[in-house]
Amino acid sequence: MEITNGSSSLYWTPRQSSAVKVMAYNARWHMPYEESGSTSNLYYSFDVMGAHIIIMLESYTEYDANSEQYAWLQSDLSIIDREKTPLIIVLLHAPWYNSNEAHKGEGEDMRQAMEDLLYKASVDVIFSGHVHACERFTRVYSNKADPCGPIYITIGDGGNREGLALM
Repeated sequence: MEITNGSSSLYWTPRQSSAVKVMAYNARWHMPYEESGSTSNLYYSFDVMGAHIIIMLESYTEYDANSEQYAWLQSDLSIIDREKTPLIIVLLHAPWYNSNEAHKGEGEDMRQAMEDLLYKASVDVIFSGHVHACERFTRVYSNKADPCGPIYITIGDGGNREGLALM
């Protein structure tokens, strides 16, 4: 079983470093990150039934163009054989696109840093959580509808006990 966590899964206080914030997650869940060439349990990929699945937990580790996560993603995307794995699916924590006023823009820095990589690799769909609501967007790239962009789906209400996030 592969998982992706959310902010509720982490022990969180504002003054902790990112490394401390994810200690409990890393202790409980060992994902197959090494097999995908990743150096962190927080981002990794694997292939299953014709799909390449990429899991990135963004704000819990660096993601700018000089980061290990960015270099790993760039490398990982470059070796995908679309003949064998025609579908690329990405899982994020905070959505890059959503209409919920309380959460709008929370994934914006990561989107600006990494969206071009995913677009150039023709990623098919991006799932995210965080927002306790369900939303689906048409294919989008750079804040505009784009027939070559990925479909964005927010599935942030699955399993939560706090109720739906209403606009």
